[in-house]
Amino acid sequence: MTAGAAVAQPKTDVVTLANGDRITGEIKELERGRLEFSTDDAGTIYFEWTKIVRVEATRLFEVMTSDGSRFLGTLAAAGDRSLAVVEGGTALATLSTEEVTHITPIGASLWRKIDGSVDAGFTYTQSTGIAQTTWNSNTMYRRPAFLMRLTTSATLTQRDDEEESEDRAAVQFSYVRYRGRRWFVSGSARFETNESLGILLRSQGGGLVGLRPVNTNRAQLELGAGAVVNNEDAVETGTTQNVEALLTLKSSYYSYDFPKTNFDLSFQYYPSLSQWGRQRLQLDASVKRDIWHDFFVALNLYNTFDSDPPDPNAERNDVGVVLSVGWSY
Repeated sequence: MTAGAAVAQPKTDVVTLANGDRITGEIKELERGRLEFSTDDAGTIYFEWTKIVRVEATRLFEVMTSDGSRFLGTLAAAGDRSLAVVEGGTALATLSTEEVTHITPIGASLWRKIDGSVDAGFTYTQSTGIAQTTWNSNTMYRRPAFLMRLTTSATLTQRDDEEESEDRAAVQFSYVRYRGRRWFVSGSARFETNESLGILLRSQGGGLVGLRPVNTNRAQLELGAGAVVNNEDAVETGTTQNVEALLTLKSSYYSYDFPKTNFDLSFQYYPSLSQWGRQRLQLDASVKRDIWHDFFVALNLYNTFDSDPPDPNAERNDVGVVLSVGWSY
């Protein structure tokens, strides 16, 4: 088949909606309870998965369920709100649409397997002479068996009457490998600076074992426990090394009734194993609402706490609330 013929290949996937409408096109992806569907006449349409009763497609797909099971095959209708994954004319599994959480075409490009968001904000208060610029990004490469994630965040604060700034920034890379239906193992590396807490640079690496008690088209919940080691360069006291335990909680909730809303919560607790009595907390929460196509407005909250920072003159707590505008991809 020539490249031109491949581009001209007709769209033959069919979805049937709860109101009886049958629409022909091309399934791009099911993710977070929303099916991306490309049509010749109406362009790309996003359907809420709960409003679809049948799906039929002769191409090959990866199908993932809420319990972590993974199937490869074509898609056939098996009654209303049921989906059959077929290989060689034999049904590998018959699933209710409610338990299907992810559908990806086999051979989809790398870009189709990457999603994420970026947002930024700026505020200036003349009465106090404080200017603040913020940046957040979240990029994920998803596969049924694993997830790679890169996150960045920065808050740059400048006062008119001071030469020194009060900046905070963090970059983290993590790799999550799913084991069985609900368990996972994860490793991560994190680099951060927080001048308010007296940290010039904290370099951290570690791993954990976790459980996914909730994994649906509307919500996700992950719990984990592990350990990390870090190297801290402080403003006043030089360099120290630490070993810490790690307890984590991550939760997400999605609503696709317009305007689409995402709520994300991440919490990490670090009790020190090498400096007994020291405790660190990191809380990040965000609410995002669509304003137009893939553009959104976000309200972000962060709280960083250190009971015994390396610099005894530094603050113990750094809290911020930021309103920003962003784009998801």
